[in-house]
Amino acid sequence: MALAPEDLMRILGVPPENLDCGGLKLHLWKVFRLIGKGELGKDRKRLPPVDEVEPRNGVFKLDPGCYRIRYAEVVRVPANCVAIALPRSSLLRMGATIFSAVWDPGYEGRGEGMMIVANPFGVEIEVGAQVAQLVFISMARATARVYRGSYYRENMGEDI
Repeated sequence: MALAPEDLMRILGVPPENLDCGGLKLHLWKVFRLIGKGELGKDRKRLPPVDEVEPRNGVFKLDPGCYRIRYAEVVRVPANCVAIALPRSSLLRMGATIFSAVWDPGYEGRGEGMMIVANPFGVEIEVGAQVAQLVFISMARATARVYRGSYYRENMGEDI
């Protein structure tokens, strides 16, 4: 069952303006262009190298392609929830989308996702524009198996 915004205000301690009808608003903060290959094995991973895309006059001008994006919000997923980031419908209607993995119980950090720009003319997105919402799904009970992997507390030291 997805948590209602009123429940998220209480559980996450966020004000109502940080919430959409179905989840926590996620705003675009940083964009990175992939410039090499990634590798994933049974016991290893290597993320591809990236170049940061600099906004011009506060706007990212993105050509068609694949980008890694960073959200502005620091998120803490409760031990009795998982979360899924879903793209804002306006983003889809302009020819771009966001893909995200499950945000595990116990995850803390300023998360990242993948943005695909399919529009052959590209898109322009202002820094700080809402691009997704994070929907929290309640599990049957809290788990002791909270996330403490390599992305735990990622990007926390950076100020917006």
